[in-house]
Amino acid sequence: MGSNSGRTSTPNSLPALIEWLGAALPGTKLDAAALHAQLVEITPTLADPAIPIAAETPATWRERLWVAPAETRLGVRELAEAIGRPLSWCYRHTSTKTGVALLPYRKLDGELVFVASEIRTWIAEHEEIIERGQMSSPRRDQAR
Repeated sequence: MGSNSGRTSTPNSLPALIEWLGAALPGTKLDAAALHAQLVEITPTLADPAIPIAAETPATWRERLWVAPAETRLGVRELAEAIGRPLSWCYRHTSTKTGVALLPYRKLDGELVFVASEIRTWIAEHEEIIERGQMSSPRRDQAR
């Protein structure tokens, strides 16, 4: 891929390539085509069953809200999708005039912004848990 301070060896693994790139002097210019060819050569194919393939990202905000990093920001539309409520419900729960429990929110350039971890906490604190009667266990049923 070129020389760096007289060094002409080509990295033959991804960790070696990362190390080589990290040791490059600031301003080092690389040939993109050569770098691409090197990556293709040393990167195993995804068809290799020994390499785990990352799980798919959940498709909707209703799923993503619970797995997104804590600092993930959501807009009003994403929040409405995530909690299964209309936009009007989200706006109502950010207004002190309505007398309902307020969602934790911020404003950025006049737009409402919600933080995933704060919304998860708010839901846990405000959801109503309804307990149904005890379910019978197989052992109790057999004893009768």
